[in-house]
Amino acid sequence: MKISTNPTITGRIKAAWNQLTPEQRSQFQPDIMAAHQQAIGIAQTHKAPPAPAASHNLILAHSVLTDDADRVLNSLEAGVVIDVGSDGVIWGTGKYEELDPGWLEALAEFLESLLPIIGGKAPFVTTPQTIQIPDTVRIALVGDWGTGDWRSPANPSPSAKVGTQVASVKPDLSIHLGDVYYAGTSDEETYELVNIWPAGSIGSLAMNSNHEMYSGGKPYFQAITKAPFQMQKGCSFFALENSNWIIVALDSAYYAEASNIYLDGQLYPTNMPNVQNSFLLTLQANAQLAGKRLILLTHHNGLDETGSTTNTLWDQVMGAYPAGGGPAYWYWGHIHVGAVYQPKGPGNTLCRCSGHGGLPMGEATELQNPNVVWYENRLANDPDVPQRVLDGFTVLELEGANIQETFYDEDGGIAWQS
Repeated sequence: MKISTNPTITGRIKAAWNQLTPEQRSQFQPDIMAAHQQAIGIAQTHKAPPAPAASHNLILAHSVLTDDADRVLNSLEAGVVIDVGSDGVIWGTGKYEELDPGWLEALAEFLESLLPIIGGKAPFVTTPQTIQIPDTVRIALVGDWGTGDWRSPANPSPSAKVGTQVASVKPDLSIHLGDVYYAGTSDEETYELVNIWPAGSIGSLAMNSNHEMYSGGKPYFQAITKAPFQMQKGCSFFALENSNWIIVALDSAYYAEASNIYLDGQLYPTNMPNVQNSFLLTLQANAQLAGKRLILLTHHNGLDETGSTTNTLWDQVMGAYPAGGGPAYWYWGHIHVGAVYQPKGPGNTLCRCSGHGGLPMGEATELQNPNVVWYENRLANDPDVPQRVLDGFTVLELEGANIQETFYDEDGGIAWQS
């Protein structure tokens, strides 16, 4: 059986595309065509294209806009895995795989968010909370978890298994590093995050992301006013502090460039530092004066997946350290792997990716390089997707000045520990 697209979604995409200005269409056309070339390649050769994979939101965009003129959609069978890329992307047509037609919802929401009549972004809330936490505390970090329980009890979805294991470690605080799929809509935020999130005994917090921004961020900013996320009081950046540590969570999605569909994180528009920069500057100065160590959380990555190249977000974060240095630890999601990197930058920052909370991914073989200390490469023994590796999450245990990091897998096993 061939894959099929939702006619309501495809109609929305065409209508929104036709309402964009010529300048807007010209901005997105090159990325759409590059994604389409990858789709043609995988359809014709059954071989994954060279990494990195194009955004899954764009991979079928040209086919929809041209009524499948190149017959890519017509060539793809439903529910099959074609190949796995070196970045771990599963080139298949199953749920949340690269060629899943469901990603078109994210494209529809994104294009509509650009239209002045029905779109627009949520206001950016500028009242961050600094929350006092105990000196001995257990914090669960889960990235890119918001997929919902989309399978059966006999073979639960990866996110359902991760959620069960998060609850089993009994965290004091649980933090979502962002991404509710496909597009952070109101229903998705409610039923794939708010209603089923494994809350911590003290509370929970949730971060903004590119997928939340595809709906203009409005459902996300509403979600973080409600239980179990009410402690952040509707603000997408915040801090946690005790006698030895300051944990700073910053919104890397809101000011990311819409022209690049929010894929590359930024704390503020280029050369326009804002309240987030001031917040980080103040907290890192306070940490230095008090002899505390700083842990940074963002949705977007400061390094590329291989750990070799820095980016604008990295530069903005490190720019808040005028005398050099950097955060002691930096955790992010966005890239759908579990990975621990070698120390990086002038402050020997310990960077970790915990973006493997829910989406199906294969082994990212490009992580077999000297920049990477560890990455999750063990098969999940998934009967539906045999190529899938284990999903998981991270726990930080702070006890006085000491920290222990543990990456758990979806079955409750310890994958890596500091």
